Amino acid sequence: MTEDVVAELRADLEELAEVVRRLPAEQLELRPAEPQGWTARQVLAHLADFELMAAVRVRTVLSVDRPALAWYGQEEFTDRFSALETAEEALERFAVNRRATLRVVAALAPADLERVGVHPQRGEEPLRRTLEMLARHDRAHLDQLVRAARAIGG
Repeated sequence: MTEDVVAELRADLEELAEVVRRLPAEQLELRPAEPQGWTARQVLAHLADFELMAAVRVRTVLSVDRPALAWYGQEEFTDRFSALETAEEALERFAVNRRATLRVVAALAPADLERVGVHPQRGEEPLRRTLEMLARHDRAHLDQLVRAARAIGG
C-alpha cells in the first residue's frame, strides 16, 4: 500500500501544478457556482492548510502512542487565511509540505500503517485511513480545479 500511496500523492502534486499552470491568473479569483464557492486560489490555500494538518497528524501518529489528532475548521481557516497569499504562494506551500510528507510516507514500515490516532470527530483512525483520506481529498479538489480549467477551455 505504501508505494501506491506515495505514487498517488506524488501524482496529485504534479497534476495540481499542471492544472494551475493552465488557469489564467484572472480565473484564479473567479468564484464558481459550486456550493462550496471557493475561488481556485482559495482551494489552493485550503489544500496547503490541509496538507500541513495531515503532515502533523502523520508525524504525531508515528511518534506518540494513540495521540489525539488535531482538528481544524477548514472553512474558518480558508476564510481567515487564504487572502494572505497568492495562488502561486499557496501552491508552493502545498508542494514543500507534500514533498516532506512523501519522504515520511516512503519510509514507513507496514506496521506503521496500523498505528492509530484518535480524531475528535471520527474516533480511532489508523494511519492507513489518514493517508487514504488525504489522497481522496486531493482528488476531490483536483477534480474541482480541472472542471474550472475545462470551463474556460484550459
